[in-house]
Amino acid sequence: VFCVVLMFFNWGTEALKWKLLIQPLLPIRFFRAFKAVWTGVTLGLFTPNRIGEYGGRLLYIPMRFRLSGVVSSLIGSYAQILATLLVGIIGLLSFTSEHLDIGTPVFTAIVFIGLLLLVLLVLGYYNLGVFITAMGHKRVFRKIMPYISVLDKYHNRDFTRIWMLSVLRFLIFSAQYLIFLRLFGVEIQLMEGMTAIGVIFLAQTILPSFTVAELFTRGNISLYFLGFYTDNSGAVLAASTSLWLLNLIIPATLGYLFILRKNFFKNKRST
Repeated sequence: VFCVVLMFFNWGTEALKWKLLIQPLLPIRFFRAFKAVWTGVTLGLFTPNRIGEYGGRLLYIPMRFRLSGVVSSLIGSYAQILATLLVGIIGLLSFTSEHLDIGTPVFTAIVFIGLLLLVLLVLGYYNLGVFITAMGHKRVFRKIMPYISVLDKYHNRDFTRIWMLSVLRFLIFSAQYLIFLRLFGVEIQLMEGMTAIGVIFLAQTILPSFTVAELFTRGNISLYFLGFYTDNSGAVLAASTSLWLLNLIIPATLGYLFILRKNFFKNKRST
């Protein structure tokens, strides 16, 4: 039951992110943002790396704002990737030092590359305005500048809020994962669990996947990294599958009901 409650907190946090991201274009209510996010989950099930989520969300804003809305959505995705990298790289360093005998020089190289990548991505995240300025000087990009210029409407405090909400989301579904592992009989300490989960989500972020194959990929990644802490592979697969069903399939089903209630594909007006 608690995992179900956390599922609503998980997607509620994502809805709040979407509400804040779309605020510079037009104000929307939280429940509308919530419906947009779940509709996106539904459409994302049928596309590689769930890119259909963007299209589902954009159905809830007027047509004239949709291209700018794509840019706003990408900021949210960027922030979520940064959150995953932050926890995942820390987890990877801990996991590597404890379980892999790779030698000090290799470990030092991994630390350096991981931290350098994170720093560069964080700097890029907080300096997207520089990216816009550079694009504005290129003739080929001038036609899309009115849509990309929405980035100028965000301040550093906005980027920080979005990133912190992304970290919160990561912690929420990590907690769900730990709870499912315990429910299925996997005895794992909190720090061990967070280390393994951080690396698992990092690997899932890096590896491209289609939703149908994602369950298989997720299961194999989980078996490998959690296998260092438990030999109960059935419980690991059950926890991984339960997390997938709870956080994707149930919201996608409810999102489908939202689509049925309003026929977006015949009515292109804002609903």
